[in-house]
Amino acid sequence: MSSPQPPRQSLLQNLSTQSLLLTHLFTALSLPLTPQTPPQISQLHTALQYSALDLAGLVREVEEHQKLWNKLQEKKEEVKQLERRVRGLVRSLEEGRRTLEGMVDQGVKEVAAIDKSEKEPILAKTLLAHAQALGKHSSAPVSTLLAPVDRAQYTPWPTEMNMRMGLLFQLEGSMSGMGETGMVGDQQAAQPEVEERREEPVQVEESGRRYDPNAVFQLDLNSDDSDDD
Repeated sequence: MSSPQPPRQSLLQNLSTQSLLLTHLFTALSLPLTPQTPPQISQLHTALQYSALDLAGLVREVEEHQKLWNKLQEKKEEVKQLERRVRGLVRSLEEGRRTLEGMVDQGVKEVAAIDKSEKEPILAKTLLAHAQALGKHSSAPVSTLLAPVDRAQYTPWPTEMNMRMGLLFQLEGSMSGMGETGMVGDQQAAQPEVEERREEPVQVEESGRRYDPNAVFQLDLNSDDSDDD
């Protein structure tokens, strides 16, 4: 039997009714037997049967309600998972859209550059002149894949003389060692030079070896000069 009330309230009401009926039944059974006792006991028993049937129907309704509630919770969880998945797909689509816009912009620039190169091509002489200008400051060889170049007339990379006459040599850079060194930061005031006192070397004569004028060997340091004379 369905009830318009919430399941919890219907169950509590049914249990209260059964408790009240059982109290009246045990009270009637405890009293002395009178002519009104059997009909009263029969009525209480019938009311208890109806209340038990009502309780059974409420239990079935609660079980169905619980099943439907569990299914609803499962659907909610599925909806949450789908929402997270949709949000991830939306983020991926947004990143792809930005990437695609960057590719389109870069493609537009590339197409414009290609059109400009087709309309205003750079002459080979201009490229060679630019390569020769770069050759004064760099030793990297210029690619000759565009067109054959007469190397006797156009040197694609600088010679040693060109490098010596280049920017590095003009700026007085050192080609064989470390260049000028200095202090990083603001120029500091020149410190006054401190005169260092040079100490005279002290000759210490060994006590065990003294000068002997009658020695057999004499060392002549200017022997070559004497031979020339």
